[in-house]
Amino acid sequence: MVTERGLDRVVFFTDAVAAIAITLLVLPLVDEVSGAAERSLSVEEFLGENLSQLTGFAISFAVIARLWMAHHSLFQHVRAHSRLLVWVNFAWAFTIVILPLPTAVVSELSVDPAAVGFYIGTMAASSCVLTVLMVLIARTPGVLDPALPLSSRGMLGSVINSALFLVAFVIGVLTPVGLWALLALFLAGPLELLLVRPVARRLMRADDKAGVGAHHNGARPPAESAKGLSPDDGEQL
Repeated sequence: MVTERGLDRVVFFTDAVAAIAITLLVLPLVDEVSGAAERSLSVEEFLGENLSQLTGFAISFAVIARLWMAHHSLFQHVRAHSRLLVWVNFAWAFTIVILPLPTAVVSELSVDPAAVGFYIGTMAASSCVLTVLMVLIARTPGVLDPALPLSSRGMLGSVINSALFLVAFVIGVLTPVGLWALLALFLAGPLELLLVRPVARRLMRADDKAGVGAHHNGARPPAESAKGLSPDDGEQL
């Protein structure tokens, strides 16, 4: 069942989950301050001792912020929600709220492949669930706002990001590079330039041919299914 009522509550709840998760990231560092004060550590010594925690906090903060921005952008296209959409959104919220745990684990055990896998795997799960959300929104009748169609760049970009998170997960678990495996995510931009625009152009050419065929047959050309699929669309999830 699709309904427009309660959509704001779903979005506000998810925003609150992301805000709480980001707040939880910094709490382990705050707890270390009192111990540092008892040992009369300087600021430089405190930061040096907790460098791994600071690194984990910075990475996780950036990841949660990026994923939340993608979620926020995605739900701007939504005008209603279904029960399934709400439950998948709960699954995404779970991957966000649990991220402080693998962050703490990897900060203490950064050389352990299992810790790295737990950390990157949680991020990969979040990105993959977000992609599932996008597909569900696009495929469920009545959910997507027809005035705000999803762009090809956003949809393919989400798939690319999820795939790169999975690649980073495999590299982090099977090789000793640790968190450096996350550098694979920097391939997202080049891959989008390589794949997204050509695909969008092919879709637009297909629409043009369909429109020409309908015109020759005396029928009204089909609606612009390429709307939102422009290769130059700046939206990116």
